[in-house]
Amino acid sequence: MLMHCMKILLFQHVTEPTRQRGSDTPHTLDLIITSDNFISDINIDYLSPLGMSDHSALKFSLQMYVDKTSADDKFRWDKGDYCKLREFLDINWDDFLDVSNVTVDEMWEKFKMIMLDGMNSFIPRCNQQLKSSKKIISHLALN
Repeated sequence: MLMHCMKILLFQHVTEPTRQRGSDTPHTLDLIITSDNFISDINIDYLSPLGMSDHSALKFSLQMYVDKTSADDKFRWDKGDYCKLREFLDINWDDFLDVSNVTVDEMWEKFKMIMLDGMNSFIPRCNQQLKSSKKIISHLALN
């Protein structure tokens, strides 16, 4: 399993056996698998089993970096004036996209230009600014 994970650039962080019953050979059955760029540091505590379980409880915390780019203005689709947009787009498309004089790519560009003009005119935008953040996550895995 470990070699297979390494081949696809994943890392298995559980290094000690997590299951043991009586005199049976201990086995590692519980896994915490991550990609290297996903987590910078991980701590794992192997705790006593809960109740009658023969699996160790794993407690781990990790620092995870979440890159959020600042978003450009986004359309507020729920606030659009679709009646006015429909009126704006009520044009003779056959004349506007004169098939005899333009290529398909030119027709697409013309259509896209009109559609974007209508969207910009009748659908408001909002600006959401998001920043990069580092989160510390603690998790208890019970088995």
